[in-house]
Amino acid sequence: MTTRSRIAIVEDHRLLGETVGLALELEGFAVIVPDLIDELTLLGAVAPDPNTLVLLDLDLGPLGDATRFIPRYVAAGAAVLVVSGARDRMRFAATLEAGALGYLSKDTAFDDLLETIRRAAAGDAVIDPNDRYQMLADLRVHRSAERSELAPFESLTPRERQVLVELSAGKSVEAIAGEWVVSPATVRTQVRGILTKLDVSSQLAAVAKAHAAGIIPARK
Repeated sequence: MTTRSRIAIVEDHRLLGETVGLALELEGFAVIVPDLIDELTLLGAVAPDPNTLVLLDLDLGPLGDATRFIPRYVAAGAAVLVVSGARDRMRFAATLEAGALGYLSKDTAFDDLLETIRRAAAGDAVIDPNDRYQMLADLRVHRSAERSELAPFESLTPRERQVLVELSAGKSVEAIAGEWVVSPATVRTQVRGILTKLDVSSQLAAVAKAHAAGIIPARK
């Protein structure tokens, strides 16, 4: 069992990080709250080692999703506990897959947060093994469903993809043909290809399916 006396708080809300850090320092931990200037600066400042527990927020502002840092920290011997305001269960599952000990919501009561950090630093489990197993199993199912959902779009030709984007912008076949200087019949052929490959019966359904799959962002 590895105990850790150094805690790195990787958090884009500086005040929150410093508040948690102060409480941990009062308990005898050495604490660092690195600046989030860029990825290289962050990785250099944390300098993870087997004595380090990293408290990692998932959304680091300009640095984006922090899940990618977890394998690097773990490879250096550090432990990672995710503390995030994220709500997506599959995002948390992905952090477990990457090597995190567990995760906490930022809504967790402060005393409970500190207690979990203490347990993580002491090398104790912070998530039930059965819960971990179930989340990783759910993640595999989720990814399989995503692959199945995206497969029809991967069969579209580049031109059919362009047509789908234009349809999502509300353009008619005739308008698309006019802009591309092709015949409406050519665009209709491409539309039929889209409907067949996506297994839908209308242009509206094709656009809705693309939005649902995240292929085309929903218009605001």
